[in-house]
Amino acid sequence: MSLDLCVYNKEKAPTDPVEFLKWFYERTTWDGDRDYYDIKGTDQKLVDFFLEMVKICPAMNGPYAPTEEEFEANPDLEDSPLLTEYNLEEDLIYMGFSYSAPEEVFEKLEELAYKHGLGFYDMYFMHPDAETKIRVPQISKDQMDKGATKEAEKEPPKKKESLFAKLFGKK
Repeated sequence: MSLDLCVYNKEKAPTDPVEFLKWFYERTTWDGDRDYYDIKGTDQKLVDFFLEMVKICPAMNGPYAPTEEEFEANPDLEDSPLLTEYNLEEDLIYMGFSYSAPEEVFEKLEELAYKHGLGFYDMYFMHPDAETKIRVPQISKDQMDKGATKEAEKEPPKKKESLFAKLFGKK
């Protein structure tokens, strides 16, 4: 299990929470032709963020991961709560952190996101800037695909547009 967070290019992402989720899920299918562990093709602000962040939390995979020699020289690194899974997309970086990662890591992540002018998405809030927090509905990709949330299941059926329809433009 991991604690999944994301930084993204605010200029490319919608600010409406539902539209943001749709945009986010479209970009995190990881079915493109790119190497999602490499910075090639990633927005420069995100690359700058990543190159700073990977110094604090080493990459678990890909060209920025510690080498075998580095693991041999530091045996504790292999089980370190700082090892992080980075998936780099053109407009976002999705990060999987250990639940045991120190709180300071997340404070630094948010600080670096703001330093580089990026949005920060932590599955509970979307941070368009340091002063604004917009609540994002807590809904998994599976729930979106089913078109229902726990709240919607409790309510009697209405003729209003479903969350699925809002997210994917289907009725």
